[in-house]
Amino acid sequence: MNFEFAKYTEITDYAFKVNPSYKNDKYVRFFICQDVWDFWFVRILKGYENDEEEGYIENPENYILERNKIEMDRKGQKLTLSKVKQIIEEDDGSNWDLQQGYDIEELVDMLDEGFGIINRQDAQSVS
Repeated sequence: MNFEFAKYTEITDYAFKVNPSYKNDKYVRFFICQDVWDFWFVRILKGYENDEEEGYIENPENYILERNKIEMDRKGQKLTLSKVKQIIEEDDGSNWDLQQGYDIEELVDMLDEGFGIINRQDAQSVS
C-alpha cells in the first residue's frame, strides 16, 4: 500500500481485515492521510445523520464522514502499514470533525479536494 504526504489513501479493505466489527457498525469506507504533525483517519458511516441535540440518529439514505486527528509520535513521522494497523486497532470511534450527505461519492470528492486519492475504489466495489 502506498502513502504520500498530504494525500489520502483509501484503506477500506485493510480496515475491514484488521477490524471486522467495522462492518457490523455500518462503516463502509476508510481513508488515511499523513500531514506534518498528525495523521488523519477517516471513516464513512452509512445509515445515520448527526442531529445537534440527539447525536447520531438513523437515516438509511444518509452518510456521515468522520475525520479523526491522530497525533504523530514526532513531526514528519512516516506513515507505514504497521502504523495504519496500530491506528485501526486503537480506534475508539471518536472524531475531530464530520461532514454528512446523501451521496457517498460527493463526500469522498470533498475529502479529495481535487488532489486525487491513492487506491480509490468506486462505490459499487465497496457497498
